[in-house]
Amino acid sequence: MRVATRMSRSAVAATRLLGVGLTTAVAVGLAAAPASAAPDVPPIFIEGNPALTCPAGGEGLRVPPTDAEYEVELENGETGVLNVDISDDGTLLTFSIDLGGEIAVRSVTVKGGPNANRYVYDAANGFPNGTTGDDDLVSPLNPGGNIPEISHIDFCFIPSDYDNGNGNGGGTA
Repeated sequence: MRVATRMSRSAVAATRLLGVGLTTAVAVGLAAAPASAAPDVPPIFIEGNPALTCPAGGEGLRVPPTDAEYEVELENGETGVLNVDISDDGTLLTFSIDLGGEIAVRSVTVKGGPNANRYVYDAANGFPNGTTGDDDLVSPLNPGGNIPEISHIDFCFIPSDYDNGNGNGGGTA
């Protein structure tokens, strides 16, 4: 069976105008909405509770999921300040290295629930010298399909070639 509805020309024009108005309103609403932040690199799923391990040349630090600042000194004497921010619900990690330092982050492992996610900042991911920060890192979804609260975070640091704020880079990465 085929059913057709006829509309007058004025009704057709009004319907088109309404459609244009709704499309414009939706487009403006989407443009005004804040952009959702995402990590700079994709996470690598790690089953279970991984040990703190770093690639060759890296040095590790395990921290609890609290807003804090850590002064880090590598064995070669290069230093930096790590800033850790955890979301109010305990599920999102944002970190940064103060630009006055001589270190960078090579990887971050975020543990929460039964498993962990590792974020690697290397040449294969566009970060040959590590990174000085990233936003919205999470642990993997739990069996209930939710992002669990973070239980701990492992950072691996490397000497950095980033400008440390006074024209001098750190060591070599």
